[in-house]
Amino acid sequence: MENILDLYRHKSQLELLVRKQTEKIEKQAQEMQNHLIDAVSAVVEFRDVESGQHIIRIKGFTKILAECVRKTHKEYGLTAEKVEKIVQAAAMHDIGKIAIPDSILLKPGKLTADEFDVMKTHTTKGCGILKSMDFINDKEFYGYCYDICRYHHEKYDGKGYPEGLSGDVIPIAAQIVSLADAYDALVSERVYKSAYSTEKAYEMIVHGECGMYNPSLIECFTMVKKDFEELAKQLHDQDSEEA
Repeated sequence: MENILDLYRHKSQLELLVRKQTEKIEKQAQEMQNHLIDAVSAVVEFRDVESGQHIIRIKGFTKILAECVRKTHKEYGLTAEKVEKIVQAAAMHDIGKIAIPDSILLKPGKLTADEFDVMKTHTTKGCGILKSMDFINDKEFYGYCYDICRYHHEKYDGKGYPEGLSGDVIPIAAQIVSLADAYDALVSERVYKSAYSTEKAYEMIVHGECGMYNPSLIECFTMVKKDFEELAKQLHDQDSEEA
């Protein structure tokens, strides 16, 4: 009887050891995946001559807004784990810009209609690039990357691109990143514009000057307005110090 108990204890210890090692390997793989994604995103960012903090800001704004949606709009089914995946996937939103010619991507003035048509293809081209990233093993995470990459320029009233989706047919992850990206674009200096104040950026978004957004997201955006402003100031200050 004692031998049987010893065997059982030994078996339990081995199972615990295997479980801990598996969790450690999975955590290391996740960290490596995140590092690779950030590295790829940084390549696109620097080609687009965005500030060095652009991806960090997008992820920060996305986290603030997604957490508010998680807590106040349960209908979207967001959990803390899903929010973290959406935040990391947000870094991939503009990966398709690597396939856009410099003459269009870096143009200091307004794009022509034909140039804008080319620019819009960064959404679908980005999805094509994603398909080659076989190091992304988490299917749910890959789904968020795909949805954000393809649909972050769709608008709630159906006037966005590339498919003209409307309402909650647009994946919630893409809706969240879309608003975060619009805010960052407004409060940041770009080759074609000066930076707007955080107050002006807020007003432009809630009044529909950047296209129509989900009323639930606008509600959350209003609730976290100060958090957005604080993050924008903090990271823009860091940008100035690095310049």
